Formats: sequence, C-alpha cells, structure tokens
Amino acid sequence: MVVILTFSFSLVIYRLPLLKARNELDSWVSREAAFLVNNWVLLFSALFVLFATMFPTLSEAVTGNRLTVGPPFFNKWMAPIGLFMLFLTGFGPLLAWRKSTVANLREQFLWPTIAALAVGGAVVALGVRIWSSGICFALSAFVSGTILQEFWRGMNVRRGVTGTDAFTALVGLVGRNKRRYGGYIVHVGIMLMFLGFAGTGFKHETQVQLKLGQETTLGDYTLRNDGVKVSDDGQKQMVTAYLSVFKNGKQIDTMYPGKYFFRKHEQEPTTQVAIRRSFAEDLYVVLAFQPSDLAAQSASLQINVNPLVDWIWFGFAIMAIGTGIALLPERTYAFALAKMPAAAGEAAATSAVVVLLLSLWTLPLFAQHESGAGIMAPPKNALEGQMRDEIGCICGGCEHEALSKCVCGQADQMRSELRTQVDLGKTHEEIISHFIAQYGGQQFLRSPIDKGFNRLAWLVPYGVGAIGLVAVGMTARRWARHPLKDTPAADQSDPAIEERLDDELRNLD
Repeated sequence: MVVILTFSFSLVIYRLPLLKARNELDSWVSREAAFLVNNWVLLFSALFVLFATMFPTLSEAVTGNRLTVGPPFFNKWMAPIGLFMLFLTGFGPLLAWRKSTVANLREQFLWPTIAALAVGGAVVALGVRIWSSGICFALSAFVSGTILQEFWRGMNVRRGVTGTDAFTALVGLVGRNKRRYGGYIVHVGIMLMFLGFAGTGFKHETQVQLKLGQETTLGDYTLRNDGVKVSDDGQKQMVTAYLSVFKNGKQIDTMYPGKYFFRKHEQEPTTQVAIRRSFAEDLYVVLAFQPSDLAAQSASLQINVNPLVDWIWFGFAIMAIGTGIALLPERTYAFALAKMPAAAGEAAATSAVVVLLLSLWTLPLFAQHESGAGIMAPPKNALEGQMRDEIGCICGGCEHEALSKCVCGQADQMRSELRTQVDLGKTHEEIISHFIAQYGGQQFLRSPIDKGFNRLAWLVPYGVGAIGLVAVGMTARRWARHPLKDTPAADQSDPAIEERLDDELRNLD
C-alpha cells in the first residue's frame, strides 16, 4: 500500500501542470461546482473505507488487540454519504454551466421539488421510517423528476426541429448526445438501486419453530409446516422442509428450504435458501435443522420479507444499458438522426424497445441462486436477538459472520454461551464484559465499542468531514472576496478563445 500510494501521488504531482484546470470556477451555483462537490464526497468515502479497513491493524499495533470493524460501522457512516450522493444525482443536472441565475433555478427546480415533497408527504402518511428510507424515497422522486424533465424538454425541442414522432425524437435526442443522456439513464439505474436499499427500512423478519401443521404469520404471508423429509442421492443427504405459503387466505406457493449434508463433510452442511421473488418484495426462508426436529417433524425457520430487493438488480441493468448507450457508435442511431417517414422510425424504435424489455425480463434469472445460513434456535428475547447481530463468529473461516447467521460449531458454542448469560439476567454491558474476559479482547464484536482508543474509529470520520467542510468554506470565501472580473470581448482569432469555445460547445445538445 505504501508503494502504491507513493507511486500514485508522485505521478499526480509530476503531471500537475497538465491536470490543472484551464479556467476558474465562475460560481458555486453551477454544474461544474456540483461535479467538484461530487468528487470531494467520493474522496471522503475512499478515505473513510481505507481508514476503517486498516483500523484493525492500527488497533493491534497500538493496543495489542486486533479489533473488527464490521458491517454495522460501515452502514452507519455510508448511509448519509450515499443519500447525499443521491441528492447530487438529481441536483447537478438542474444547474447551468458556468453560473445559474435565480430565474433558471426557479424554473429548473419547480417540478422535481414538487415530486420530492409529494412523495415525502406520502411516506410520512404511510408511517415509513423517515431515516433513512423516507429520505431516500423523497430523494428518488427528486432524481426521477429531474431526469424526466430533462428528457421531456429535449424531446419537445427535437420534435419541433425535425418534425418526427415523439419516440423517434427521443431516440434521436439520445443519439445526438450519447454521453449526456446515457449518463442520465445511468442516474436512473442508481436511483432504482437506492429504492432497493430503502426497502430495508421496513423489512420484516422472525425466527420460529413450527410443529407439524402449525402456522406463523409475517407481514402479509402465512406459512404452514407440512412436514420435514429426508432424501439421499448417494452424494449427500438432503433434509427439506415443506412449507405452504398463504396470502389473503389463499395458497400462493409451496417453498422448500433445506440442508444438504455431503459425504465426508457432514459437519459443514450447506443451506438451501427458499426464495419467492416479486417486484414488490421477496419472501426469504432458511431452515435450521436439528436431529431432534426430524422425529417431531418440526422446522426451525428464519423468515425474512425483504421489500424492493429486486429493484437493486434492475437498477444495475439500467446502469449497464446507460453505459452501453454512451459507448454505442453513431450509426446505431442513424434511423433517428436522419429524416425519414414517421412510420419507419416508429418500427425501428419499436424493435429497439422489444430488445430492451427482453433483456430486462431475463436479468433476474442471473440472481436465482443464493446461499445463506440458518439459526439453530430462535432467540429467547429481543436482547439475545440484538446481541446475535452484534457478536461475530471467531472461528476464522466464517469471515466474522454474525451469530444470527453463522452455523459452524464455534458459532453454536458462542450462541449457547450467550443464551446462558441471557438466562442469568445479565444486561447488555455485562454480557459484553463476560465475553471480553472469556476471549481476552473485543475480537468477537462486529463493531468496536465507542470508548477509549476505539473512539478513534468513530471520531476520525467526523474529523475528516469537518476538515473538508472548513476547506470548502475557506475556498468559497476566497473566491467570494476575489470575484472574476468581466472579461472584455476578445479577438475571435485568438486560438485560446477558440479552443475554450469548442470545449464548451461540446457540452451543448
């Protein structure tokens, strides 16, 4: 890492004269400024991930204990950073190059802002958690309004110029500036992915043990245990639960979560997750098998309802399509760029739409196989469930998986110890102290405790963010004190002026 950093920064310093911008930033209310802020946010994210990744090594060097910085720590910090990036996705395209006037801002922000406020109000009325899912839904509406507005206005202008139908004009618009409108389509994909992330804000999950014929309800789904069966294909023994799924009183599916015990690897069973997919939500069921369950035909289940998760896959597909559009050669759009009868243009455009829809329809097929882990027994209470998520397996082969998911022997022992402490009536802090004494450190935790040296992991992101804000404020103040003077009319034959004009005209449609 030292070699890479040294080489990279040396190359940047060596090429700094070539990397320096030819022009000053005219205004902070401009598209160039939005790009600059976007780059700063990405830089902060990179530094944060680097620090969090290196923190276990740093803590071991300073304190002698190697701590773990797990998903809860990253999720806490990256959520606000991600939401700000989503805001910039819709905010940047509304700004003019060089400088935005008040009239321009009012015209550009009207409809996207109305869309965001309307969705935000609906989110509040429906009782969706405001942070972070509610804000994400509102910002997604803002981004959607921005992109639709850009395409609508561009399409109408092109229709007036070429006299073609709306769809051909839209395709021709994209063909005239593939990088710009392909980028907007990438923004749509990002927005769809964020909708999928927002779905975690109202997911449902439970861990139950169902006897034969017993039912449980989670969200809109009711699951009934119809029995547990064992089969053998010569290579492995398969334990499968048969679950009938009901919704609104009607059976809609049968699911088959299971465990596979391969020959000579019986102590390392694989989990066969049963997933029922839909555009709105996925029903995700995991079987945790115990030998005693087979005789009683009972099933220990972890059941999750994950809203909007498939939107992440579709968002990724849209991003790929937008990238492909930006890279397509000019001749691909020849039918829309040339003047031709509207009927011919519509036929070619319809063919392109069919191909696009087929590609989107087949995308989920790539995401059908998932692996997962089960829970050997449901938690006794909320405290035990919380601590199963906070404590990770320390066997060394499970990538520090949470006790709520890991099924290896070490995780079973740690769950049993956790249950013992819960049965003794210990508090959260007392249980943490017990495990620290037992394992000689905090390596079992998935996030460092916010005290002592560990507080450095929580304070550094605050410090880096504060320094970045101070730097931005000082830069803005310097430019405010030294505004750019109006440049007098220059000789049009000046090569520098000609080059700058050409550079800016390339950004125009």
